[in-house]
Amino acid sequence: MSLFTSPPPVVKRLISYIKEGSDKEEKWKEKAVKSLVKRLKNGNQLDELERALATQDPSTRCVTIPRSLDGRLQVAQKKGLPHVFYCQLWRWPDLHTQHELRPIANCEFSFHAKRDEVCINPYHYRRIENPGKLFDLRAGQFCFLTSGF
Repeated sequence: MSLFTSPPPVVKRLISYIKEGSDKEEKWKEKAVKSLVKRLKNGNQLDELERALATQDPSTRCVTIPRSLDGRLQVAQKKGLPHVFYCQLWRWPDLHTQHELRPIANCEFSFHAKRDEVCINPYHYRRIENPGKLFDLRAGQFCFLTSGF
């Protein structure tokens, strides 16, 4: 297999839904999508994810991956929470933390439910306007997170 082969069609389609303005590098985006395609247990999950992305419909079913022991996912040297990674890619490129997200009512496998599977359907999460006061370690002060809806 050549290093220069193009990604499979499903990966290309999923990449096409990535929101512009994401601060993630192009290669990382592709690796994140490829990693997800490998983790999804069956083709129905891929179909449901594509349907959710195409229709932007929160009434689509959960799209789940197995929860790791610490709840985080590693993609190409970057470790983070899976629902945050995929919400950044497909909905809110400027999303900073999981504290800015809340699951919608009909999401059975939200990250917050602490089940063996985690829903990464970006339309099963809503962004909250002000998650509260956070301590900025770099600045050494409290700050309020705001989001641009």
